[in-house]
Amino acid sequence: MAKKKIEGGVIKQLELKLEDIFVKILPALPAKVKEIIVKFSPWIVVVALVVSLPSLLATLGFGGMMFGYGRYGYGYGYGVMWLISIVSMILMAVALPGLFKRKMTSWKLMYYSALVMAVYNLVTINLGSLIIGTGISMYFLFQIKSYYK
Repeated sequence: MAKKKIEGGVIKQLELKLEDIFVKILPALPAKVKEIIVKFSPWIVVVALVVSLPSLLATLGFGGMMFGYGRYGYGYGYGVMWLISIVSMILMAVALPGLFKRKMTSWKLMYYSALVMAVYNLVTINLGSLIIGTGISMYFLFQIKSYYK
């Protein structure tokens, strides 16, 4: 018996399931609040990227030091966690121009960034951030999804 192919892939199926939860089941934000979020979220991303850049550069320097001094296990794990964080930041930076133009591709990049950070929180066993942080991120992302074309 042939396996049934998942239409659109696993990530698309996850997106549809999350949309059911965060748009159809949970209460909706007022339209004015959504409009404010869509208007100011690109600027919030700019501030977040600028504020995180110095700590990222400092940490990368420290992480490089950990690789070089025989602490392979700690340095390797430390580097993997920061690599995941860097991927999320790159996704946000690439999404930024499209967020100002309200493009769906940028919304998807922010969605992927939130998924990457969920993986980060899972890998670091940070269950509070995984459940609460990811839940809040996804709620706001799916509430404003209809504003992006």
